[in-house]
Amino acid sequence: MTLLHQGCIYCGQDGPFNAEHAIPAGLGAGDELVLEDLVCKACNDFFSRDLEVRVLRRGDIGLGRLALQPHGRSRGSKTRAPTFEMSSAKLLTEDGRALEIALGTGLAPEILPQLTLHGRELEGNGSDRAKVDAFLQRLDRVLGERVELVLKRLESEKSLTFEDLRWNGGAYEHVGARTEGKPGKDAIWMESPQPDTGSLPRALQRQNGSIVFQVKERDVGAAATLATLLRRNLPTLQKSLSSVARETDIQQPQIRVTGHSPLEEDVARLIAKIGFNLLALEQGAEFCRHPRFDVLRSAVRTGSPELLMSEWRETEGLLPMLRRIFAQRHWMMLAPMPNPATHGHGLAFGCSFYGGVSRIVLLTEDLPAQNFDFHVFYAVDYQTHSVARYDLRQVVQMMQQPMQGDNTVVSS
Repeated sequence: MTLLHQGCIYCGQDGPFNAEHAIPAGLGAGDELVLEDLVCKACNDFFSRDLEVRVLRRGDIGLGRLALQPHGRSRGSKTRAPTFEMSSAKLLTEDGRALEIALGTGLAPEILPQLTLHGRELEGNGSDRAKVDAFLQRLDRVLGERVELVLKRLESEKSLTFEDLRWNGGAYEHVGARTEGKPGKDAIWMESPQPDTGSLPRALQRQNGSIVFQVKERDVGAAATLATLLRRNLPTLQKSLSSVARETDIQQPQIRVTGHSPLEEDVARLIAKIGFNLLALEQGAEFCRHPRFDVLRSAVRTGSPELLMSEWRETEGLLPMLRRIFAQRHWMMLAPMPNPATHGHGLAFGCSFYGGVSRIVLLTEDLPAQNFDFHVFYAVDYQTHSVARYDLRQVVQMMQQPMQGDNTVVSS
């Protein structure tokens, strides 16, 4: 193991560098804490486009973000509300219908624009009439002389199969399949209906604009039949679909959501990355380039070896106090911890997001004996996208006082 004297603090590569948010902007931290010229573009791209997406849009962190954070990073007209990746989200009505929905900010349900085939009859639903109209217009364009169906192979979400349909004699017929190429902008994505909500064929439009066909076992023949009925009936539907269902119109609806759960290893890697970034702010890049962090660097970048992460479950002591003084904010803590094996100290990073599970990740088992008797805390107000830093003395003072307004600003 050698000391990294320059380059990226994660992989050692000598640039090009990107600005790395110490705490992901997607968690509501804004742009206040940024590492400059310390994280290379390759690592930064992986963190922001892969690791952070998997964790921040799934599981308990993703659900808390959707429920409690009104918007993502402030980007002017491009500012967007958080999104949550779901494998299934249904609104179940008293009469047994299962309507496809999306969950918006505050977990508000929105019935997606959709057409469900009951026998030979098509039923239209959606929360927003304008979106239903746009959906029908989009179908009118997509259901042309040729239709491209896209199937995700079950063994690999990144591997696709394409099935081609052609309009012939008043109906669609299957004319071929292929495994190469990229989906066109008007491709139709194939899914199987969820087994717990029936198997009625359905066409719908996701929030990202994609058109989806749900047919049992993703059968191409059934998809061709659905496409044929849709094309034949679209003119009538566009004229007659004058009212659509809203979730407020449905008596005693039930909502059933199945989310994609992130691997605990990914959660640990993201938490460790945040802790290591904050450590770089606190102690400097050279400190973080020491070989004692080689294991951590490898785990964050590659997932190997597996990081040591555990839930923090105190009912008395520091944890409930942190939850009290940092209520309705994320909190993070860098703190040394005894290591009986070396008779020294390791370094732990603890955190809780959106009031959820408190977790601790071990960043290193080997700290230098000198100059490391410190605790540092960060709190993120995800409503206002601001960050505050506290030392142990300030936290103890807050513990001893009734809750008051917080005017602390970020210090470096």
